[in-house]
Amino acid sequence: MNEMKQGLSRRAFLGLGATAAVAAGAAGLVGCAPGSGTDAKEPAGQSTAAGPASGEPAFLAKPEVPADVKETKSCDVLVIGLGISGIVAARAASEAGASVIGIEKQAQIGTIGLSGDFGIYGSKVQEELGMELASKEEVVNQLMKDMTFRPHASLLGYWYDHSGEDFDWLISESDYELVPTSATPASGEKENVIRPKCYPVLEGYDRSKELFPFFNGSVTTEPSVGWCLESCQQIAEANGAELIFGMFAEQLTTDESGRVTGAYVYDKSGEYTKIEASKGVILCCGDISGNPEMLDYYVPWVEGIAPFYPNVDVKGNVANSGDGHRMGMWAGAHMEKGPLAPMTHHMGAALGVDAFLQLNVRGERFMNEDIPGQNIMDQLSTQPEMRSWQIIDSKWPEQLSVQGTGHGYVNYYIPDSEADQWPAVVGEEMSASFSGYTTDSMFEAAITHKADTLEELVEMMGLPKETALASIERYNELCAKGVDEDFGKDPRRLFPVENGPFYACEFGDAGMLVCMGGLDTDAECRALDDSMEPIPGLYVAGNTMGNRYKVEYPVTEAGISLATALVFGRLAGTKAAAGE
Repeated sequence: MNEMKQGLSRRAFLGLGATAAVAAGAAGLVGCAPGSGTDAKEPAGQSTAAGPASGEPAFLAKPEVPADVKETKSCDVLVIGLGISGIVAARAASEAGASVIGIEKQAQIGTIGLSGDFGIYGSKVQEELGMELASKEEVVNQLMKDMTFRPHASLLGYWYDHSGEDFDWLISESDYELVPTSATPASGEKENVIRPKCYPVLEGYDRSKELFPFFNGSVTTEPSVGWCLESCQQIAEANGAELIFGMFAEQLTTDESGRVTGAYVYDKSGEYTKIEASKGVILCCGDISGNPEMLDYYVPWVEGIAPFYPNVDVKGNVANSGDGHRMGMWAGAHMEKGPLAPMTHHMGAALGVDAFLQLNVRGERFMNEDIPGQNIMDQLSTQPEMRSWQIIDSKWPEQLSVQGTGHGYVNYYIPDSEADQWPAVVGEEMSASFSGYTTDSMFEAAITHKADTLEELVEMMGLPKETALASIERYNELCAKGVDEDFGKDPRRLFPVENGPFYACEFGDAGMLVCMGGLDTDAECRALDDSMEPIPGLYVAGNTMGNRYKVEYPVTEAGISLATALVFGRLAGTKAAAGE
């Protein structure tokens, strides 16, 4: 039996990333993972080789086949990784009648605690809310445009066509309250809540006039997505699925034909189990944002942007460390060409990412400020110190309603005297950039500096005084003209900075939530080899899956990340259960 294909083809290797030309140098990067230590128990079969075959990056060094295996388990479908896509896949496969084993590194379902936005179309929830949704043609074409037409449009089309029904399926066994608007308080009678995001649509908002149009229609699960996933876990286990937490996958197994047949996994003590999967293995192992070597190789342009490292495993590796990507490539899967798309969207400051004047640390204006947070972080990444200052004057409350709308924007001003009427969206613990609403108290608490004169404000920011004041003067001249001759900002959002008091908000590193990019995958969630042919028995979903997002993570559709994890997790589970 050929337990593992040896090596990688030339095409597979060259397709690894934008920095393939420096692959030989990358071999020296092994061992740099943060949090790595010597006290963690090493599984018996761990390779002690110095690196992979010549010409391959060090992170592709394949471990040896374990010499000692404690036990063997069997199932129809093995799901590796029980985050959003994985737990959904386990439920779907179990509902299709397959016997399922699912494993997860963490002690519980792996997901970002505060996440809950779903970008969906055609849900009964949206129908009940009376939402008017954009057409498939408009949405998919805009997303393809946002990502320079590099993703597979067929995958985005599948998401649009199935996201509504899949969301209805996700929540079908849960009890929840549906509130009619983004600002409507929940009654408190039910723990779980679903509310529309940025809804109703901001009065006067016309996405056809926007540089980055926002598609209203997303919904949010509160207090997080957790209750939806717990429901999936309960349903899967009721159907006989065995879900094992604190278990780590190391490598896949294959038969002589190259079909993926299972995996070697190990527990916290380092003891190995071999899991045989007769119908298929689904890789739902997250992204590569916790692996510095892989980030440096695939997305060197994120240098200096701090990833959000999750829990560390027993070998000193963080979650989202590209395990699924590597296991897939060892079994013959091909890494998508990319460029990969880091999720680095900025949430701004006191007034979110609204289009107020920004100066870099040299006191210079450097961009059209009327762009979403993802693109703001792109601009910051090219500036000295990756920092800037958003400058606002006292007329800000009357300027919010004509700002752009969507993820990270603040559009509604509520006087402090009326704050108690808006408990769902304002308060001491509420971030204006998440809710879209703010008060004087919230604003004052979130700003970095306040001054009566621009000279004082510039001194507080530590900017070169002459340059910064000249930049503000130039900006005010453009506002008076009603034409941004320097950066082309929409005249509707050209507000002069001239009425004190004046405010400054510091913008810095937004951090990287995940790095979108994975294994080449077809429209049925099957992993593809270097000839773009499906690898029998190997399926991919979630952030281990490629061809969904490339170049830039799109923020014109809030919650598309969770929604595609849901849609393709369900599809992968269904397909694997059928052995297709």
